[in-house]
Amino acid sequence: MAIEKIKLPDGRTVELSEWLHWPQYSTVEGQGGINANLDPLGLGNGAAINLRLFTYVVGAQIPQAGSPSTGRRSATRSDTNQVARARINHDEAYLAFSMTYEMFALNDDLPIPGLPNNVQAVEPIFTGGNLRRLQRDVLYELFVGARINKPQVRAPLSYFGQGVGAVAWGSGDALNTGAEVINLSYGTGGPVSPMNQRRWQLPVYVHSDRVMFARLYSPVGQIVGLSQDWRFKGYMDGLKRRPVA
Repeated sequence: MAIEKIKLPDGRTVELSEWLHWPQYSTVEGQGGINANLDPLGLGNGAAINLRLFTYVVGAQIPQAGSPSTGRRSATRSDTNQVARARINHDEAYLAFSMTYEMFALNDDLPIPGLPNNVQAVEPIFTGGNLRRLQRDVLYELFVGARINKPQVRAPLSYFGQGVGAVAWGSGDALNTGAEVINLSYGTGGPVSPMNQRRWQLPVYVHSDRVMFARLYSPVGQIVGLSQDWRFKGYMDGLKRRPVA
């Protein structure tokens, strides 16, 4: 148990704590593209999404929607820095000021049969069109407390600016100079900068040993037209109280 308060002989109380900027992150994955089992008509529909973030630690299986091309895999330190499943550790606390994310493609962009597709991308680049489909159909939520159904934060993915990730720069050249010109599409949630993160007017405080998780959820079910498997790394950005022994 961490030592947080010391009572001095004169009756005064000193509280010990150390807070530092600590982005908490967690990864989930999902299936898009053309799959005979998921999408028998070949329309490029992605799997329905109902995934929880921050619910696992290193070594556990990453939550997945459908069957992405990477298959089932165990989380590494690049997937999560969570130290306790679905909660803040007993000797820590967290003060969240914003949430953000970054997207990766797990396979190349696949053209949908019968439709022109002259804007494409190769893995790990996620196309702008695919990201817009997720921003349109997916909710990003934060829950604090055991058996709590009312989220502290709920908004469409389009509400959250992308504060982390690779900045995309293009030469303007076409990827293919043949009969059909193919151009590169790189999807981002706005300018990749901390200034793009939407800071909440009231931060969310997560007490020690308190249940906490985020959810990525598509109320509409399948994501229509999604042509790439994807990896979503969600961030809860704020201050963490380090344990003081």
